[in-house]
Amino acid sequence: MPLLSVTGYAVRRHLRRRWCHLWRRLAAAALVAIPTLGTLATLSGCAVTFPAPTPPAPSVSLINGGKDGVAIPLHVERADEDHARLGLPVVLDGKPVYLVLDTGTQGVRVLKSVLPGSGYASAAPSSTLLLANGAQVSGASVKLPMTVAGSKPVTIDAQTVDTVSCQPTSKRCVAMDGYTGEFGWAFSGLFGVGAAQPDDTCCTQPLRALAGHIGERYAVHANFDRPYLLLSPSGAITKDYTMVPMTVAQDGTVQWPRGCINVGDKMTFCAPLVFATATTGMIRVEIDTAPNWTGDDGVGKVLVQGNYNAAIGSGNWVHRYDDAQVTIVKARPGANRIVVGLMGMQNIDVLFDFPRAQLGLRASQPIEKLSP
Repeated sequence: MPLLSVTGYAVRRHLRRRWCHLWRRLAAAALVAIPTLGTLATLSGCAVTFPAPTPPAPSVSLINGGKDGVAIPLHVERADEDHARLGLPVVLDGKPVYLVLDTGTQGVRVLKSVLPGSGYASAAPSSTLLLANGAQVSGASVKLPMTVAGSKPVTIDAQTVDTVSCQPTSKRCVAMDGYTGEFGWAFSGLFGVGAAQPDDTCCTQPLRALAGHIGERYAVHANFDRPYLLLSPSGAITKDYTMVPMTVAQDGTVQWPRGCINVGDKMTFCAPLVFATATTGMIRVEIDTAPNWTGDDGVGKVLVQGNYNAAIGSGNWVHRYDDAQVTIVKARPGANRIVVGLMGMQNIDVLFDFPRAQLGLRASQPIEKLSP
């Protein structure tokens, strides 16, 4: 079964977007010298909306006849600035849509324009999700029927996104045209399968809502060579994972575990440890108090970015990187996090075990040497 999909269509869309951004920069520069060129931007054709991405056909594999789990292949696509995402075909209200599998958020977020119907029952008022690339998406939550890889349909609360824009601190982000790779270009939204976060109660965790409790325990293998989602893996499959306790809030929601990161000889920092497949970078430290070795700046601004020897850990599990790309960002008060992105997960498998409130971690090698 094909587990790697980088379509020519996606490549053409990527080239078109790069040309549009280049055109806008040139037009903006020209306006400074020749104001009458203002009409040129409208002649570029860059405001044309891309058609909704077509998802690959869904497929599953039963491991040992299903006794050891159900594997769903993921598909590698290239989006903004050629960054990779992991795609998952999903059916919403009877329509196949293509979403990014995101272990860093919780809930389905889909462009309202791609849904087949309207007038869905309301679930929650409009809310806004801030993305690590400087974009933000907003929209109300509604009740939608959902199916994954031929599973029995279930009704979930999902966010219908009607606004894609840049955050105030990132005015020229990838969403400056009203869409991003996740929302409208390479995909039609996010399929968030992560643990709960205190500031995000928007939507139903879709895998945990599947019939028969088959999505209460699952593993994500994010390596580009053969990425997949494994539902209900057996103990034989997961025996090599190191289990760490997740945080259980007073209301019973299961949140990310506490972890720590060491960045060279610069700092050691502890906060919730998040693994996020829709975050394209390697390691992102979101900290509300600027370290003493960086400058300070406003919320959402990058304080420093560079390559450092780094180690991340939680409980009895530790993983080291030689020369990892680390980005340190100023967070709002109380919003500290350590985020391991898709590039940092290429040798790490993550097991979500919600019934036991545990996160399982397994690395193919204890130390990743990223420089030659």
